[in-house]
Amino acid sequence: MTLIDLERDRAIVSQVPSLETSSISIWGPAGVGKTAVAINLAFELASLGHKVCLLDASIRRPAIAPWLGVTQPGPGVLGLLRLARQGRLDREQFERLSHEVTFEKQQLRLITGMSQLNRWAEFDEIAIPALISGLQEFCDLVVIDLDADLEPGLVSLESTVGRNEPTRLLLEQSSRVVAITGSDPVSVNLFLMLVRELDVEYQLVANRIRSSVLGRDPIRQLRDTYYQLLGRELVSLLPDDPAAIDVSILKGQPLLLSAKNSKLREGIRQLAMELIKS
Repeated sequence: MTLIDLERDRAIVSQVPSLETSSISIWGPAGVGKTAVAINLAFELASLGHKVCLLDASIRRPAIAPWLGVTQPGPGVLGLLRLARQGRLDREQFERLSHEVTFEKQQLRLITGMSQLNRWAEFDEIAIPALISGLQEFCDLVVIDLDADLEPGLVSLESTVGRNEPTRLLLEQSSRVVAITGSDPVSVNLFLMLVRELDVEYQLVANRIRSSVLGRDPIRQLRDTYYQLLGRELVSLLPDDPAAIDVSILKGQPLLLSAKNSKLREGIRQLAMELIKS
């Protein structure tokens, strides 16, 4: 490492996220790898010296705890939502109900997802803003993993809260939304259908880029497609790296520990730097 590299790293670590980047929601269709992006983005931001909270707010497919090998997740997000709704969420309760994950010389706080999927209605319009506001007091950055479903009007006899309202509320409460799209024709078409329901501003990231499903120059094809159809630039293009993901799941670790030199890890690290500087 040269002196220039050292100075660059010091500058990155000392960079303070703006208020506009205090919470980052990761949204996109199921199966495009958004949970992998959320996990690794949170760890990369923490490795840059920030106090980070990783929140599993999926109301259908919570997956962060098993990915990271957490076998006793505890009350997790449901416990924190209850306290936030009652106005009793303080730092002591936050630390009691979240998991401290230590790695290298850094750490982050993990809030595990729902243990009972039939309790999704507890993500209500009182609890969600109170929870996000509280987390932003305890951490520099909150990274939130969300479901894809946004269709309004889905209700049940047991609750007045719409089935997809929690995801919509969390998106509205987030200071920044990163929308993840896959890179094969099926995933691209699915994203284009679902994004019609996304009513907030977002930054677009393409994941799992590979020429085997798009032919020559897949990056150019994706850039052209999204610019022509949505008028948007891709802020990041992440390579397909199933071997690195497999090792991450096997070891229950983020890429910066399990596949430090992988191209995917480097891509997510660059995304982390881009999000905190802009």
